[in-house]
Amino acid sequence: MRKSADQTRRLLIITTKAPVAGRAKTRLTTDFSPDSGEKLAFAFLTDLLRTATNPALQATVWIALDGDASALPHEAQGLPIFPQSGNSLGERMVNILEQGLKSGFEAVCLVGSDLPHLPLCFVQEAFGRLEAGAEATIGPTDDGGYYLVGLRTVRRELFENIPWSHPDTFAETMKAAQTAAIQIATLPPWYDIDTAQDLQRLNTDLQRGVALAPETAATRFRYRQSEL
Repeated sequence: MRKSADQTRRLLIITTKAPVAGRAKTRLTTDFSPDSGEKLAFAFLTDLLRTATNPALQATVWIALDGDASALPHEAQGLPIFPQSGNSLGERMVNILEQGLKSGFEAVCLVGSDLPHLPLCFVQEAFGRLEAGAEATIGPTDDGGYYLVGLRTVRRELFENIPWSHPDTFAETMKAAQTAAIQIATLPPWYDIDTAQDLQRLNTDLQRGVALAPETAATRFRYRQSEL
């Protein structure tokens, strides 16, 4: 069946591990109950899926999964799910993006599941920048990485010889874009939730009303054992 014009415009891919105990959010949960990593990961993904599937975004949503699909929240039901492939983070990311572009989508953006509080407007801006002519778009994080990357065409140069999970990840990606003469648009800075300190920051932002992640907020308070 042929896709309509709207269906081929925008694709948002969420890359995630299955939210199961022992594999999910282990860096976050040393001060929490043994199953808190699973519950936080489940809540993170639930909140992100609700943002991703907001009709205002006008995007198709896929899930690139590492693990068992049966562990995913019900918000994932009906969404295309496919396994990640590649020997490194960069290789997995470019393979995922390439799969979307080869499927006929005009703009493909990729985010991780550690963004329960990702503002919808940032994703809208990412697609808007690509549709306005940028070859790529990227959203930097405060720790030196990035929370979103989007492409209109496959550009493997952005993912080769990059130090992943490193304070220079974003900077080195921007250098790679400059070397390859790739027109890349930068999004507003944000933060992902990798550490207990990040979770504390999110807790503060939720209390102040400057971030929205209702499922995460409920799980955070219900399962904590000690104050961060």
